[in-house]
Amino acid sequence: MPAKKPASLNKRHDLKAVRKKRAAGEAALQPKNPLLLKPPARLKGYRGAGALWQRIIKMYRGLDAEIVSSLDQDILVDYCVIDAQLVEMDKLRAAAVKNYFQAQAILDRRVAKEDIDPKTLIHWQDSVNWAEGTIVKIDARVDRKRAQLHVLRLSLYLTPRSRAGVSPPAKEPEKPKSDMEKLLDGG
Repeated sequence: MPAKKPASLNKRHDLKAVRKKRAAGEAALQPKNPLLLKPPARLKGYRGAGALWQRIIKMYRGLDAEIVSSLDQDILVDYCVIDAQLVEMDKLRAAAVKNYFQAQAILDRRVAKEDIDPKTLIHWQDSVNWAEGTIVKIDARVDRKRAQLHVLRLSLYLTPRSRAGVSPPAKEPEKPKSDMEKLLDGG
């Protein structure tokens, strides 16, 4: 069975007692402690994770609605950690690409001079292949990390699509009834 919609998104015409009961149930699930601006201790050692935490908390505080609460802290911590790891992986990839081009340049120079023995040629070809394989492995890990980040962004309402259904459109104010409508309605 799918999760129930929040009462604010419910378009049904329920009885007043049903609406009150549902609103009370939802209010009981709201934590009393807000998310703090100070990053949690779990983010220590991850470069840039604390700054990302503070930036996101400030964005959330700038909203009228409370989209996330202290119950979502672990998801937000995971998001900040994965983002920090992704930055590190980008640096590792840059170093691997540099190693690849250096090894390829050395191999090209040695082959051009034709003064390379077969053992050394195989060594440099292995070095080039190893560097290329490292780049491919890092790219695969980066792709998985980015996919994880996207899923967490959806959970934390950090994408336009995830925010689209959060708050219902504003209700248009009712137009005052004309004298004829009042007479026809009996009041």
